[in-house]
Amino acid sequence: MARDRKVEVAAVNVRIPEHMDRNYTALIESIFRTRKSVRVRGDTFLAIKSFDPEAGRGIIAKFTEIEVDGDWFDLESFDTATPDMVGEIAIPQNLRPNLSQFYFVVEPKEHVIVFEIYADSKGLSARAFEKFLRSTATDRLLISRFGIVEVDVIKDYGEIERILNLPHLKELTVVIRPPNSDDIGEDLAKVIEERLREQNGGEYEERIKSLPKKDLEPNERTRKLAMIGAENGEVEAKAVQNRILTKIGTTETPLTEGSKFGADTSAQAVFYKLANRLMDRIRMKRREVRE
Repeated sequence: MARDRKVEVAAVNVRIPEHMDRNYTALIESIFRTRKSVRVRGDTFLAIKSFDPEAGRGIIAKFTEIEVDGDWFDLESFDTATPDMVGEIAIPQNLRPNLSQFYFVVEPKEHVIVFEIYADSKGLSARAFEKFLRSTATDRLLISRFGIVEVDVIKDYGEIERILNLPHLKELTVVIRPPNSDDIGEDLAKVIEERLREQNGGEYEERIKSLPKKDLEPNERTRKLAMIGAENGEVEAKAVQNRILTKIGTTETPLTEGSKFGADTSAQAVFYKLANRLMDRIRMKRREVRE
């Protein structure tokens, strides 16, 4: 009997400045057309392999860059390969090994990209895709059209709720990069935007510390700010756990949806089902923050 396969998806929140061309599908198409790859970790690179702007769907390629000129290891002699042996190696310059591919879809209204982080027994770090988009968006021609594009992995809302409800919370830090006011409501957006604008700031940070021998009790405003940080920055905290002051963060806890499926089911169909489910969660949380 064939084993069930697994697909898991995550999302990034992309923000184009209000005074620039806020066409998120065109942004991704422009990145695709640059044909640039980005080193995201060690010898691992990412690139957009294909993109259909009408459907807003594409494929991310993950591959390895080999240092051909370095020393090689001979598994037969268990020693360094001789120059003659290495000279026999002929890898075409346009080929790269260890290709794995991941679906993604652009949701332009919500300026969110949902993508696979696990498929066909292969993994893609959410932070790696975030890094790829941030890097490629700095292309000079892209900046002239779209401005300084902000990209953040959408963090797990449940993990942020858990942090806010910790019994011995001592410190809470919320970092917010320029958000989209449509997502967070005019009141909070106005406060954040004004404080950044008047000081030429690129990030808004709010930190609250408890009184001595007291625990923090985040109010509704702080809870909303934390949820904004989930999509537009980071949330960090310090709490006493097992009598030790412990630092807790959300950097490595993306919001995800996952499912297992049989061999008779289309992996692509499962991806779009999970992407829709994840987007429903994001839309619901944004409505809560705006209210």
